[in-house]
Amino acid sequence: MYNEVVRRVTLSGPSSLAPIIRKAVDIVCQTGKYHILVIITDGQITQESETIKAVIEASAVPLSIIAVGVGDGPWNILERFDTRLPYRKFDNFRFVDYHRTAAKTKSPDMAFALHAMMEIPDQYKRIKELGYLEKYSLRKRVQQEKNTQEASPSPIPQSSTKNSPIRYVETLRHRSSNPV
Repeated sequence: MYNEVVRRVTLSGPSSLAPIIRKAVDIVCQTGKYHILVIITDGQITQESETIKAVIEASAVPLSIIAVGVGDGPWNILERFDTRLPYRKFDNFRFVDYHRTAAKTKSPDMAFALHAMMEIPDQYKRIKELGYLEKYSLRKRVQQEKNTQEASPSPIPQSSTKNSPIRYVETLRHRSSNPV
């Protein structure tokens, strides 16, 4: 698909991955579900420190990141993100050089899919061990309940004023049980 699309679009660089990674983190937090972010990049990464921070932040949510390198690179930064990025809660980043992977086989699509998805089972297992799925699912339910409560008015006003219906009912009960 890339080979078909690349003829119709204008590619530009250098690239910053931090904004798209942070947007994916926001989506994961909103949905409370596991996601896989696939980024197609030429490898010319700007703002390396911001991208490192974003990848580390993303390791706190149920998100796997696959960076697919197209073109001639350079790939050293993406390879480093894949293998030597410290301070992550789990290995959430996978880099695949598309052309190197696809050129070595008679079935380039299958070879690419295998290499791209190779770490996903281990990442998903680690996400489950860390409790991220339950944590973000619970957070999503709590937020939905809060939004529902804010959207619908309470059937019984909780006012403590003299004109409160609750006080009125309590006054009527008191009068009916104590004859004058």
